Amino acid sequence: MAKKKNILLIFTDQHRADTLSCYNRDTLCQTPYIDALTRESVVFNNAYTTCPVCSPARSSLMSGSYPSKTGMETNLYQSGCRTHELQDTPYLLSRRLQTVGYNLGYTGKWHLGLGADKAGSSEGRSVVAQQVKGFMDSAAYEHYGTLPTDVGFVGDNFPGHGNGGWTYPQFHQYLADNNLEVKMINKGNGNRAGDHSTWAEVVSPIESTIEYYLTQRAIDLIDTLTQEDKPFFFALNFWGPHEPFFAPTQFLDLYREMKIPESPSFREDAASMPKIYELIRRPEQDWSFFENTLRHYYACISHIDAQIGRLIEHLKVKGLYEDTVIIFAADHGDNQGCHGGMENKSYSMYQDTTNIPLFIKPAVADFKGYTQDAFASTCDIYATILDLAGYVPQDAYGFGDGRPLTRFIESESKEGWANDIVTEGMGAFDVITTQRMYRQGQYKYVFNGAGEDQFFDLQADPYEMNNLIDKEDKQELILNIKNDFADWMSAHGDIARHAFCKINRIKEWKL
Repeated sequence: MAKKKNILLIFTDQHRADTLSCYNRDTLCQTPYIDALTRESVVFNNAYTTCPVCSPARSSLMSGSYPSKTGMETNLYQSGCRTHELQDTPYLLSRRLQTVGYNLGYTGKWHLGLGADKAGSSEGRSVVAQQVKGFMDSAAYEHYGTLPTDVGFVGDNFPGHGNGGWTYPQFHQYLADNNLEVKMINKGNGNRAGDHSTWAEVVSPIESTIEYYLTQRAIDLIDTLTQEDKPFFFALNFWGPHEPFFAPTQFLDLYREMKIPESPSFREDAASMPKIYELIRRPEQDWSFFENTLRHYYACISHIDAQIGRLIEHLKVKGLYEDTVIIFAADHGDNQGCHGGMENKSYSMYQDTTNIPLFIKPAVADFKGYTQDAFASTCDIYATILDLAGYVPQDAYGFGDGRPLTRFIESESKEGWANDIVTEGMGAFDVITTQRMYRQGQYKYVFNGAGEDQFFDLQADPYEMNNLIDKEDKQELILNIKNDFADWMSAHGDIARHAFCKINRIKEWKL
């Protein structure tokens, strides 16, 4: 029997697909190492997050199920989140990989729990403080929590969100051990609240950055895992390019004087959009703000790219590269000024935040990369990793809501593959709102449970600036797509189906 292949997952946070040349040949963002990797990969043009928020998307990656099933529908310990710590079940990616003989490693952002020792982290202490104030939704988790090493991984436990990872004690111990100090200048805060910085220039050595540290941890942990005669699965999770945008000088210099043109939808009239979108819109129409953040955002991506190059070179030196499948993806995208000056993510279902980068470099010598238009989701990454590892589901759970993408390594054919995909939403912060994005072919329907729906023809309107939801000549098409979506919801057990059908007066609620 042939030895099983190693699997390396590289996961970025809040990473726009159009910053990469494989999706946008006109991108200003420089990523030479990722570009080289995509030339040996199956690049998925139409990959979508299950939810444009961190914890929900990551729960899908680990479980293969949509957030409405995992209970993590918004970020941990926020309104709308029903499950605040990842549940350790036999269906977890890590538990299933263990059953087929894989060594497991993990470093970087987790955001699927605070761990049992909540008093041991600042975010955990905040949760306890909320309970004292009367918010008891998290009380059941006071002595229970889940971190990577709780579910079978070897590596690092970083509780909570992490705010870029710069404050964890493990990182500061690394700095002390290597006589390093983080130094930043030109700090700025674009959030109007709090005293934390949104962007800054890192003037200390590259070795003092969180990205370098995580990559070194990945290298060291992979070396440890390969000491046994077993295949490994390793997950390297960068906190970037999610803010804070702390960019090293050498990468910021690539963009410091660069003129970055406005997003095509930056000056779009917001009057026709659901009012909830105002939660992520900056009130001032000032492109210079986004030009500044994008310079730092691009610099952070270029820095991550260089670290990915360092890791790949290590795999090649160790003779591991050709025996390792590399999967690159992100949890969701980032608005960065689109649609009338939106920032961050959530509360909308535009391509900017729902469409994610996803590509797979097979463990095949001289594989000729290509672009695949088939729809793919975060749940499919779960199914693909398990399929690559040789896991064969023996229970009703199967691959959850996922489908293995491995078939596209063997063939470019989409025959028999579903021509639709869904993204869920519940909002973020402390304001919740049920949303669903249903894409079928070139059409995209957005259900806003408490606001106006949207309907776009992405072929004619790639920037989603022409909402066709009330166009008389589109009503039959829209009705058919709504009915198809209701069928999808039935097949996948979507808990919002009843409300969706009642509001739209379709299926059993048809008048």
